[in-house]
Amino acid sequence: MAIEKTDVVIVGVGAVGGILAAELGKAGMKVIGLERGPRLTTADFNPHDELRYFQRQELRPNWRKQPVTWRPNTGVRAHPMNILNYGNQAGGGTVHYGTLSWRMHEDDFRARSQTIERYGASAIPQDSSLADWPVTYADLEPFYDQAEYDLGVSGKAGNLQGRKIDGGNVFEAPRNREYPLPALLMDQSGVLFAEGAKKLGYHPFSSPRAIISEPYHDRPSCTYCGFCQSFGCHVGAKSSILVTKLPEADATGNFKLLTGATCYHVNTDNSGRATGVSYYGPDGSDNTIEADLVILAPFIYDNTRLLLLSKTAKFPNGLANSSGQLGKHVMAHIMAKVFAAYDDRYVNVYMGPSAQKHTIDDFNADNFDHSGLGFLRGAQISIGPADLEAGPIGTAMSMDPPPGTPKWGAAYRDFLGKYFARYGALNAQTENLAYADQTIDLDPDVRDQWGMPAPRVTYDWRRPNEVARVEFLMQKMEGVARAMGATKVWRAALSPGVPGAHHEGGTRMGNDPKTSVVNRYGQTWDIPNLFLIGSSTFPSMSGFNPTLTIQALTYMSADAIVKRYKNKPGPLV
Repeated sequence: MAIEKTDVVIVGVGAVGGILAAELGKAGMKVIGLERGPRLTTADFNPHDELRYFQRQELRPNWRKQPVTWRPNTGVRAHPMNILNYGNQAGGGTVHYGTLSWRMHEDDFRARSQTIERYGASAIPQDSSLADWPVTYADLEPFYDQAEYDLGVSGKAGNLQGRKIDGGNVFEAPRNREYPLPALLMDQSGVLFAEGAKKLGYHPFSSPRAIISEPYHDRPSCTYCGFCQSFGCHVGAKSSILVTKLPEADATGNFKLLTGATCYHVNTDNSGRATGVSYYGPDGSDNTIEADLVILAPFIYDNTRLLLLSKTAKFPNGLANSSGQLGKHVMAHIMAKVFAAYDDRYVNVYMGPSAQKHTIDDFNADNFDHSGLGFLRGAQISIGPADLEAGPIGTAMSMDPPPGTPKWGAAYRDFLGKYFARYGALNAQTENLAYADQTIDLDPDVRDQWGMPAPRVTYDWRRPNEVARVEFLMQKMEGVARAMGATKVWRAALSPGVPGAHHEGGTRMGNDPKTSVVNRYGQTWDIPNLFLIGSSTFPSMSGFNPTLTIQALTYMSADAIVKRYKNKPGPLV
């Protein structure tokens, strides 16, 4: 068994771990990062390979070797999910994600209080565990700004220091300065979407993305090749952690990255203090890293799983779980979808960056009156391809044909042949509420390649509040599609309860150790030298992709560790 010693060990070197490695390394702290997958380079993504990266999911976990199981409720057996929407390499999901970089609304951080103030406590479903964050938008604004400028985000401000600006998102929270880069060019689907939305009195704008529209920090600008979602960027224009923070961490001389390393245990002493981690190397070896500070930063499944696998006599229900909240309040976005197709024009939705090409925020969060609607919160609505990978394989696998057309055989072939370049898909990324019985635990029947229990997700989005919200948004999208002049408008099928994208929760943050796992900095209440940072700490979600908020929280935590914890280890308050 090999044993190494360091100041900080980070498990998972993606959106969180890469930023921490750079920021802590610059502060003189010795950092070792453990990454389950490889470290790739920009050259690995040229040429684009739809089979390798989309069909075979090479940038994501292998669901047979690293399974995650799902069941809708506790009365049935869970089965492995065959697509896992997160990263499995250095840089994590930022290597293959669609790059959407949203700041959350002010009321997203206080959804419970906002609801009670405007609609009364009875508006919150009795079984929901909706909670406010221990962080406000004002707390995070400077760290949102730091992430945008440090990494490189393209967009257009819609609320600059309280001044609303047409062409940006007029519903956004106030920002202190403009984006570092102008918005990406609008494609034909965005033009049609914007025209249709404006006819209905809505406020369309270009979605903010971590793709540089102009040369930035010695990186070339976007080539609009269309291979963003599911792929790494072949020129480095995508502001992934792979090309932004990892080189920065390397340059400190204080960072060591171990790839092919699967962490299986967080080690603690008799007092309950974390002493480091144990991991399996790529050769099957069993190794230990001793560290003064342990930070867990993988995807939400493995954050919870590691704590459950590391239980002790002091923490019999999982490490850092004196609150009993570990693994609870899991959330995910559900992608309600409406197709708009044309007989008389081309749309070419496969061209340019694929995810959320153009957006309206009119029906997101509490931007509209929910009185009498039977649901809370909402979604941002955007235009894009059928699947976020817009090539012919992704479209053929993901595009639901209109009623009367089978999804197989000659009829489906002819449908795709005609409409592949003549359609757009409107997506509503719905903000679902937290429920305590939506959980992650250990599957008693399914194990991974190392013989460890797989994470098991118990989750069903089909709650009355969520079903009512989806129906409302479907009707709004149908209205926009018709205003776009589409010849055919139809709905895509909804998922049978399985969680969608952007999974959040499991290690909730809060102000009270009795009702949360970590504080606002991701520091566990029970073990001050053990931090959990990422979307697993979110108390509620929003209608926006979580990555920029994850990154802002990471910069905030890094700032607190460097300026306060490093000099005086202990609870951060």
